[in-house]
Amino acid sequence: TTEIASLLAQHGLGVSTAISIGGDPITGSSFASLLPLFEADPETEAVVTFSEPGGAMEAEMVETIQKQGTGLRIVSFIAGNFMAEMPGVRFGHAGALVQRDEDSAAAKASMLRAAGVHVADALADIPALLRG
Repeated sequence: TTEIASLLAQHGLGVSTAISIGGDPITGSSFASLLPLFEADPETEAVVTFSEPGGAMEAEMVETIQKQGTGLRIVSFIAGNFMAEMPGVRFGHAGALVQRDEDSAAAKASMLRAAGVHVADALADIPALLRG
């Protein structure tokens, strides 16, 4: 969260709200539940999400986008592309686990792109994707 906020500040982009929603074992909220709040905020023009392999939060966000649409530019970065080479192994602070192909970073990126989300291949790509 802080690394992305710092990156945006370095590129002259502001942050209205920064939320760390937790990892798979313990989540505080979800992208899907927060997206309508950002939609309703006239000061919010875009949303950046940071994801890891494992879990279903991205699929839930895609479902929300498909049902309700979005007027926001959404940019996502998904860490952990290397994990596809090591199925069944836990990684990271959240203990992310790729159990199925759809849990992989590549599958999540593909699903998000199909829903109109701009997926950054590297953190450094986020500012340019936000600007369009």
